[in-house]
Amino acid sequence: MFQNYFKIALRNLLKQKFYTIINVAGLTLGISCCLLIFLFVQNELSYDKFHAKGDRVYRVLRVAAMNGEEGKIPYTSGPYGRALVTDFPEDIQASVRVMPGNTLVTIGNKSFQENQIVLADSNFFQVFSFPLVKGDAKTALAGPDDLVISEELAKKYFGTENPIGKLVQLDKTETGKITGVMANVPENSHLKFDMVASLKAAEKQEWFYVWRNNALYTYVLLPPATQVPALEAKFPAFMDKYMSKEFKEWGGKTNLELQPLPEIYLAGGTIFDGVEHGSRTNVYMFSAIALFILVIACINFMNLASARSVGRAKEVGVRKVLGAYKKHLIAQFLSESTLLAFVSVVLSVGLIALVMPYFNALAEKNLAVPFADVRLYLFLLGVAVLVGLLAGSYPAFFLSAFQPVKVLKGRLTTGAGNPVMRKTLVVFQFSISIFLIIGTAVIFRQMHYMQNKNLGFTKEQVIKMPLSNGEIREREQTFISRVKQLAGVKNISVMSGEPGGFHDRFSFDVPEKPNEKWSFRTVFTDYDYLPTMGIKLIAGRNISKAFPTDSTKAIILNESAAKHLGWTPTEAIGKEIEDQGFGTDIHNRRKVVGVVQDYHFSSLKDPIEPMVIMMRNDHRVAAIRLAPGNPKEALAAISKVYAETAPQYPFEYTFLDEEFAKLYRTEQKQAQIFTVFSILAIFIACLGLFGLASYTTEQRRKEIGIRKILGASTGGIVSLLSLDFLKLVLLANLLAWPLAWYAMHQWLANFSYRINMGAAIFVLAGVVALIIAIITISFQAVRVAVANPVNALREE
Repeated sequence: MFQNYFKIALRNLLKQKFYTIINVAGLTLGISCCLLIFLFVQNELSYDKFHAKGDRVYRVLRVAAMNGEEGKIPYTSGPYGRALVTDFPEDIQASVRVMPGNTLVTIGNKSFQENQIVLADSNFFQVFSFPLVKGDAKTALAGPDDLVISEELAKKYFGTENPIGKLVQLDKTETGKITGVMANVPENSHLKFDMVASLKAAEKQEWFYVWRNNALYTYVLLPPATQVPALEAKFPAFMDKYMSKEFKEWGGKTNLELQPLPEIYLAGGTIFDGVEHGSRTNVYMFSAIALFILVIACINFMNLASARSVGRAKEVGVRKVLGAYKKHLIAQFLSESTLLAFVSVVLSVGLIALVMPYFNALAEKNLAVPFADVRLYLFLLGVAVLVGLLAGSYPAFFLSAFQPVKVLKGRLTTGAGNPVMRKTLVVFQFSISIFLIIGTAVIFRQMHYMQNKNLGFTKEQVIKMPLSNGEIREREQTFISRVKQLAGVKNISVMSGEPGGFHDRFSFDVPEKPNEKWSFRTVFTDYDYLPTMGIKLIAGRNISKAFPTDSTKAIILNESAAKHLGWTPTEAIGKEIEDQGFGTDIHNRRKVVGVVQDYHFSSLKDPIEPMVIMMRNDHRVAAIRLAPGNPKEALAAISKVYAETAPQYPFEYTFLDEEFAKLYRTEQKQAQIFTVFSILAIFIACLGLFGLASYTTEQRRKEIGIRKILGASTGGIVSLLSLDFLKLVLLANLLAWPLAWYAMHQWLANFSYRINMGAAIFVLAGVVALIIAIITISFQAVRVAVANPVNALREE
């Protein structure tokens, strides 16, 4: 029986080659898009799932109210890890502290600047599943000088030699001993590193034990029976025990929260987070697009099959008269659609193999089709069966319901096949397409807005150079003075954090508001910060060498800080603000000497926060503004000065505008991927519309021939054939617009500074959809309209 179904299905598909090609092309593209998005989503959801104990590992977050808003901060200080294990021995099995860092690794006469390094406790490889290919995971970090490097670094440093026991220099001052080689860290890990050093060296430093010096991540391993909410309920008392003095000083409290390891990558809401993050919104959005595209492809099949129902009506009638049951006919038509789906699945696998490198470049991933994974074939089988049943369900049940008497007597008129259903499906298809067009337009407009908005400072022609080694920090002033003299340099400033980068947050008191505590973003810099960055003063003056006390007693506010304190920019000048000593008990009063215009020192996704600018010797980066002219010559000159100032270290720099653009890399990738799949969805919808228009025009050839003989013009006939379809596209606009407005309004809510969508985007999307539909339909309509009417009228 099934062999017979297969033969009849194959015969019918080959007989209708044009419609078969359209269906196979649509289903192939639809399944290919679905599989690509499936691989992307699966990768996004797989982060940190490879850890054997991952379901019991949590990252400790500090939760604090900052100026009336709650913030979750992943950084903690050194004492947290051991104190948590000591105070909650029944609830916490172990803790691991991980501190990001960088170092210069020297082997013989070769040096390598490594920026993906973490310092960790000795049980790091026992809590996390980063397997060692050489060395013992239990003892690899036991000593203060122990190092574990990745296979990639082992090959880079030593080639094919065994690196175990080799000694290397770190930052030219310390010696490290390689005690293990780990497999390269999987791409789906929120922690990225090539080297793990023992944290014992950092533990020798006094600052490590100060509770407020938050510089590392703390992870805890819980026993299987631990109830997380019950444990978190104990944290307020824990914090009071160890930080009551600080709480009294700050006038506020900090609590702790546990974040599950598998949720870190897609979790939002944390601030100052230095680990890699994805977007849960992207996962939902791309999953929806995959479903939309697959549904559009299935609608094509359903529409064409029901439209061609008249052509197969007599076949159904004859088979019913000869004794075929309805279930046999349903099985026949479903077998045809399933066969098409299987062919499309096979073709889609080949197509994906071809486009995968381009998709990886677009998504910045390293995905591959897992041909060795049996789950892939189960997924493909499931897709083929699902698509076959979904695409073939309506035509199968509709065609099998024909009454043989009416069919054989010719009472089933041309155009049968429930045209209302076909029109509904066309409207649904184009509603999705218009929705995607609007989404693409909104995303690109928002990206353009963020990249071109006036940020309140000048980011062009500025290079950012890390002050990440002892040599350059010790000779900082020498380097600054020499770089200032270069012809290609306009200005230079050193600072604790540049716009677009990390900025500290510190607490302040205002003497005239003794009952209130304030927490502001802070940048420690020098006299040249404002002119180097092009930040505008709106009241007062800059910190200046002309006032000797400015280096310790002057402070500058931004507009938001002044407003937060209840002052106008002019009123703020001369006011006093007291910092809290930054880790000491000495309170230092500073006088406000200037107020600057608000500038976006972080992403446009975040509102501008209160900011204070002051001098202090805590500089992590240099910003160098290049003079107009030849930037290559200027960079070469700066590189030469750097080599003479810190000869042991390589000169590293990035352009500030490029770094700022990276803040929106996730959204840019999202926009590009969204656009590609939107174009494919529209193309698949047009394939179906093209096939439907082709069939409709063929069915009306004699009518068109008669109209032409009676004097109808080509334009009139094209309009006649196109009008019905264009009405459907207009209706699709009315359905898509409110849904698109709601969805994109929710997406834009992630940005503090965003575009106003306006009506133009929706009208433009509607016009684009109409133009696409007109082009698609007109090709067939014109072909029939210009044909010789005699040929149409003499056909039987």
